Amino acid sequence: MKYLVFIALFIFTALFAHAQVFDGIVKDAKTNQPLPYVNVGIIGKAVGTVSDADGKYSISLTGHDADSLRISIIGYRPQSFLIADFRKGYGSYKSISLQPDLREIKEVRVTNHKWKQVVLGNTTKSQSTNAGFTSNKLGNEIGAIIKIKRAPTYLKQFNASIAGDVTDSVQLRLNFYTVKDGLPDKPLQLQSIFVAVKKGDKKITVDLEPYLIVVEDKFFVSLEWIKNARGHGIMFSASLFSSAVISRETSQAGWEKEGIAGVGFNVLAEY
Repeated sequence: MKYLVFIALFIFTALFAHAQVFDGIVKDAKTNQPLPYVNVGIIGKAVGTVSDADGKYSISLTGHDADSLRISIIGYRPQSFLIADFRKGYGSYKSISLQPDLREIKEVRVTNHKWKQVVLGNTTKSQSTNAGFTSNKLGNEIGAIIKIKRAPTYLKQFNASIAGDVTDSVQLRLNFYTVKDGLPDKPLQLQSIFVAVKKGDKKITVDLEPYLIVVEDKFFVSLEWIKNARGHGIMFSASLFSSAVISRETSQAGWEKEGIAGVGFNVLAEY
């Protein structure tokens, strides 16, 4: 009997070690309230996810003990863990609390300045050339680098044309980053900008004025898949030989440049 119990425990332990699927919840350290749509993933690897509306997530860490897990969301200080340590102390990490990142908006003073409006980026509305999400993997992100004409530039509105049909309502996040070595670097906005795309929509328009986003140089703008939905991604209008598509497969994965067609993302701006 003891032998059979030992065998059963051995099999259970082996299966658990093999799966290494971890469930957890992310909360606001100040309010103790769950944080929705937090990025959870292995740094630099295509293994990641996004917490749900209740702050809950599930991720497989099989074979990644030497890598690091990063938990982050705009407006909060990220946390990183060596996965070997995270796995050993899993009981202590089932609930992760993130501290608010109280950055101040950079003050820009302009005197006797006549503002000029301009549309920056790719304005194509093509239905024949397209680029978009390659899967419904949470954290899948796609975007393009946009150049400015003069600093400072204030971002007023984001626009994108949808190619094809949206078969189900989806939840996205609009992100803006600085650019370093030709790839996205640090977030520019101070809070998440959520975008709801409904079945049948042909374009996306987001008012950016409430977010007070000011850029001093070229920047990267992207849309991120943050909530499970039916169907297979969304495709956007694109054009050949424009700014290359840059994407990452999931949360915390590395950025990659793809193909020769640029996605039709643009912003209305003032400078």
